[in-house]
Amino acid sequence: MELSAYRPLPVTSRYLVRQFLSLFVPILVSFVMLYLLVDVFDRLDILLRHDATIGASARYFLFKIPLMVTQITPPAVITAVLLCFGLLARHNEVNAFRASGISLFQTAAPVILTAAGISCAVLLWNETIVPYCSQQFQLINNLEIRKRELRGVLSDRQIWYHGGAGFYHIEHVNKAEQAIYGLVIYRLDEAFMLHSVVEVSKAEWRDHQWRLTQPIERDLDGDRPVVRTLEPADIAIPETLDDFLAVQREPAELSFFVLREWIRDLTKKGIDASEYLVDLHLKLAVPFASMVLALVGAPIGGRVRRHPSLATIVGTGLVVGFGYWVVFGLASSFGRNGVLPPLVAAWAANVIFVLLGTALFLYSD
Repeated sequence: MELSAYRPLPVTSRYLVRQFLSLFVPILVSFVMLYLLVDVFDRLDILLRHDATIGASARYFLFKIPLMVTQITPPAVITAVLLCFGLLARHNEVNAFRASGISLFQTAAPVILTAAGISCAVLLWNETIVPYCSQQFQLINNLEIRKRELRGVLSDRQIWYHGGAGFYHIEHVNKAEQAIYGLVIYRLDEAFMLHSVVEVSKAEWRDHQWRLTQPIERDLDGDRPVVRTLEPADIAIPETLDDFLAVQREPAELSFFVLREWIRDLTKKGIDASEYLVDLHLKLAVPFASMVLALVGAPIGGRVRRHPSLATIVGTGLVVGFGYWVVFGLASSFGRNGVLPPLVAAWAANVIFVLLGTALFLYSD
């Protein structure tokens, strides 16, 4: 593979990019529609059980489409690349390029660059459209479909919640540890006046009840605030962990910069936010799955002449694509469990498959 010998091929480049996009766009639309149809049937029982209106259901799925597009784009790219180069090879166009002294890499370069452009577009899409739409479909699901009362008010990094013991301010809800951190309870009297503030560094959900760590109350009824340490039994929190999880924003709902600032804030306050470092790096790594899979799919599709059918080569490529997501899932899991550094865990699948794609190009030439 002669990377340094690449020469601009304006006519053939436009032809290849046009061929690729003519396959990619309908494949992407078809995959999104299929995903949407499966999701509709998957949630049909919930919609019927809660008597959800057609309008609420339609808006829920409409706001969910941007997230679907993000998730479906890499499979759509590799499918389009496989079909594009498979058809070129079946029609002997790849052989014609090679007979003209153009390597398979030079032939594939315009498509790979187009896939890189798609990856950059997905990155921008994830940072602007997806967080807002994800927040909206979660609100529709909780308020209009499940008919839950709006008790939590969310900012990008904090939670305010109107609970049975007063107004709660929560820094972080950790589902894995079944705990909440940085809990502040503002207690009001019958006249809706603030009479005390309770601060709890950590509250753990165990055996269907809360176990509080170092609760402190600041009594504001007198002329001067009185600070005293409370016993855990002195504070009753009627809400469950699920109530707080329902208003906790997931990393997928946050942009890269907001998630980064959130992790910094939690770390400064002494709260372990290491589990979200993998999600932070994935914000940058995942969009480039499209370019990586295009790099792997092009040499596989270009070798269709050595296989009995186009279906075989597409099947082989899809197996490779599935392998990418297996490696991606394992590496991410290892990263969240502390086996791999977060940066390595997020980018491991991309690096491995870039090397695989490079090896396939070298072997093809």
